[in-house]
Amino acid sequence: MVGMDLNLRGQSVTRVCFDAALTLLTSAGYEVRVETDASVQAPGGDLVPFDPESPGATTVRLVSLVRDAVTSAEVGCAGDLLISFESGTELTVAPNSDYEAWGLVGPNGSRVACMPGGEIARWSEQ
Repeated sequence: MVGMDLNLRGQSVTRVCFDAALTLLTSAGYEVRVETDASVQAPGGDLVPFDPESPGATTVRLVSLVRDAVTSAEVGCAGDLLISFESGTELTVAPNSDYEAWGLVGPNGSRVACMPGGEIARWSEQ
């Protein structure tokens, strides 16, 4: 599968939630949920890996995404997710061999998810 644009460009992050995963909510009502190891890179900084269940020191960086606008959100051919923000920060999630790595739910009920092993599953609105 070729890369896929998730059409989040121009939306800003309105909320960052931490529970068993990392969830970003956008101004247009989209929800991005990161459930496995990911990494965040601040502009000009190092790529910092984190576990969404216990993000530790990356929490501050992730919370700073609130009000940041998405410049691109794309899925690579291996199922990896890359979200770039206006601030220059990038969030990357690689596929996981055993678990759903990430998911996107749209305000209309449409879903895109990275299944175990990197296969991308899509459901349209109800």
